[in-house]
Amino acid sequence: MDERLPRKLAAILYADVAGYSQLTGLDEETTHKKLNASLNLLTSLISAHGGKAIHEAGDALLAEFQSVTSAVDAATDFQNQMAEMQTDESKDSQFEFRIGINLGEVIHDRGDIYGDGVNIAARIEGLAEPGGVCVSGTVYEQVKNKLDLKFEDLGYQKLKNIGDSVRIYALKLTNLPEKKVQGLFGDTIVDQVPLITGGCLCGEIRYEAEGEELGSAYCHCRMCQRFTGSPATVGTGIRKNLFRITQGKPKIYVSSKIAERAFCPTCGSSLWMTWPHAESRQDWIFVHTVSLDEPQKFPPNSHTGMESCLPWHDIHDHLPRTHCEESPQLVEAWEAAGVKISDYPRSVNVSN
Repeated sequence: MDERLPRKLAAILYADVAGYSQLTGLDEETTHKKLNASLNLLTSLISAHGGKAIHEAGDALLAEFQSVTSAVDAATDFQNQMAEMQTDESKDSQFEFRIGINLGEVIHDRGDIYGDGVNIAARIEGLAEPGGVCVSGTVYEQVKNKLDLKFEDLGYQKLKNIGDSVRIYALKLTNLPEKKVQGLFGDTIVDQVPLITGGCLCGEIRYEAEGEELGSAYCHCRMCQRFTGSPATVGTGIRKNLFRITQGKPKIYVSSKIAERAFCPTCGSSLWMTWPHAESRQDWIFVHTVSLDEPQKFPPNSHTGMESCLPWHDIHDHLPRTHCEESPQLVEAWEAAGVKISDYPRSVNVSN
């Protein structure tokens, strides 16, 4: 009993049909035929990419690869082929798999594989969109410079029965629609809002605004972290000409070549940020949402600056996530200042 079981490092692929029970309830025989055909395709692609299908359990399949890139290639080929085969079918009748891929140690026993590496792959699968693929951070680090693929950073996720949070990336497949990002540094979707008010902690500074707003977003960049003393801040974009200081005079700190930040000189509350020299954003002021009197009315709808997201900051929502370098507005602002945003380390980004 004291002898250690043999282990080895492997890329683990776990696939499961999305909404299988519902499909079976609608048409049991057709669903079963589609399942057989899909699993045959998946196992053949796994074999073609050098992997091995370990076992099937109902509508789920577990496979092992010696190469991480081969596992991701197999998953990508499968999802794209499944989408192509069902282009003429309605969305409700399409047969879609979720796939999760992890890199970890496994135990081989009785013709099967066991261990945390397998459990994590199975949990990651549940985070994927139907017809999509999610991978762990360890997989992403291995393939990001080897494969011509794009990934969306979903941040650190708390997985059921897994002790530590795991960083997850979603593979951007051609068959999946792009998520529409609404937020400070994404699409400029403008809404009309009634008069809003806000101010600092001590009450010395008060402001109000009305009219157009640009949406709210989390920012995890290092500059926002340090200015607010928190792992992330939330900002709401408001037209500058519709923003008024009604009491007091804030202090202004020039935090970088592109941004100026306002704070209360008495209590130190962080209040807002402007980009005075960025053409696409110089007409907007980014109010710190929690300084509003009713911040609950402005929920954030995206995350940016994910390259600096702290590993212990667990994020459980499914909002779109981007890196600062993926924001056209940030890139434009820095380039106008004569700086390339890519010149800065991703882990210590100085976006704002």
